[in-house]
Amino acid sequence: MTENLAEAPAAATELLHLSPVENRAEVRSQFRRWRTALAADKRFPAAGKPEPAEEAEAVKDGFQWKLTLRPKGLAALDFSIRLSEISASYTPLDRNNQAAIGRDRTDGSHYILRQWYDTKRIGSRALNLEALAKYQAPRTAELLHAESKPNPGRGRLYIVVARLNDTDEAIAEQTYAALEAFHRVAAAARADFV
Repeated sequence: MTENLAEAPAAATELLHLSPVENRAEVRSQFRRWRTALAADKRFPAAGKPEPAEEAEAVKDGFQWKLTLRPKGLAALDFSIRLSEISASYTPLDRNNQAAIGRDRTDGSHYILRQWYDTKRIGSRALNLEALAKYQAPRTAELLHAESKPNPGRGRLYIVVARLNDTDEAIAEQTYAALEAFHRVAAAARADFV
């Protein structure tokens, strides 16, 4: 049986270390995998809408994939992944967008991730590992970039939304649980920041 990634609170030292997926074709494939899994679940009607054509991925100086989820009973949450086109072979992740695809270096599993930082819901400060442990946040990840690459987002933390190697049903369950957890933690953090 697949573990529900958003159920168990993470200890302050429990952090999933992932590599960012920065290849356009791979991001497209994994984002579609996630969207397809959610489209089969009636809680995620937005995922069932027609997918943008590949040409629509192109935005100024890069490529972008977006989805806003509004499951019944939960506030909407945006997922936007953007790759900046530096050259034909170098399209680094834009860390100013909320979402990312990460790959586990040990087993090759892919994950959809959402930054804990959200000015509309959490406040003016990104949540660190200590704060996340205090709010009993679910599994959290960081993206490990090569030291040789510029990385303005180094150190940002992400909620693990779903493991994309799992079944459609498991991906939908993990996503819904992660959205619930995100809003729960955000509400607690926002109350502390007021």
